[in-house]
Amino acid sequence: MQNKKLIIFVSLFIFIILIFLLIFNFKSVTSAKVIDNGNVREITVNAKQFEFNPNVIKVKEGERVRIKINNLDVEHAISIPEFGIDIHGEGEFVAKKKGNFSFSCHIYCGSGHEAMKGVLIVE
Repeated sequence: MQNKKLIIFVSLFIFIILIFLLIFNFKSVTSAKVIDNGNVREITVNAKQFEFNPNVIKVKEGERVRIKINNLDVEHAISIPEFGIDIHGEGEFVAKKKGNFSFSCHIYCGSGHEAMKGVLIVE
C-alpha cells in the first residue's frame, strides 16, 4: 500500500512538472502581442541579445501582417529572405505562400548575433 501511494505521488509530481514545462515553452510561441487592425494583423516581437520573443510566428496565407520590433537593448531588425523583406522597427507584408520560413536579425548586435533566429509559419 505504501509503495502504491509513493508511485501515485511521484507520477503526479512528474505530471505537474511536465505541464509546467509545456506551458512555459508554449509561451514563447504565443506571447506575441497580436492586434487585428481591420485587414492587418499586427504582431509585436520583443528583440534582445540574442533572441526574439516570440521566435515562432504563425499567420495565415494571404494575410496582411505588420511586425513591430520592440528593441529591449540594442537595435535589431528582422530579415525574411523568402519574402524579400527587411524590417527595421516596423514593417508590413502579405504572407503570399504557405510554408515555414526562417527569419533572423540582420543588424550585428554582438557575439551571439548568429543565434538570433526564428520561424514564420504561414498556414
